Amino acid sequence: MSTTVGDLLRVKGPKVETIAPGATILEAIRRMADKHIGCLAVTNRTGRLVGIVSERDCLWKVIAAGRSPRTKLVKEVMTPVQKMRTVTPAILVDECMELMTGRRHRHLPVLVDGKLAGLVSIGDIVKFAIDAREATIQSLEKYITGSL
Repeated sequence: MSTTVGDLLRVKGPKVETIAPGATILEAIRRMADKHIGCLAVTNRTGRLVGIVSERDCLWKVIAAGRSPRTKLVKEVMTPVQKMRTVTPAILVDECMELMTGRRHRHLPVLVDGKLAGLVSIGDIVKFAIDAREATIQSLEKYITGSL
């Protein structure tokens, strides 16, 4: 498959849920629950990506550690941008899938010139791959049955 992450974002849409570094973990948990998502991009006042905070960060670094989500701040548990892998829209979906599975990343920010252009999850990648393969199967079935 020669589909890029940019192609995936055109289908999925570029909308990314964000949160400020000074927000509480409780706010982050509520936002993720309301939106049915597992990760938020953490952005500063100018909209620049400074990290990501995931449901696992909230659970493992706060709840399981016995800390209060009402007082613990996002910036204290997020993965800072300097310690995470990011991708560009030009990366192939297959490469992105290998990166995510090989490094056990569930979410990757997509950056263009250092600015947040989207966020892809392993679920987005798998869904896109399944949809593409299903389309190929349907085309092959039409070809075989002569109904093209």
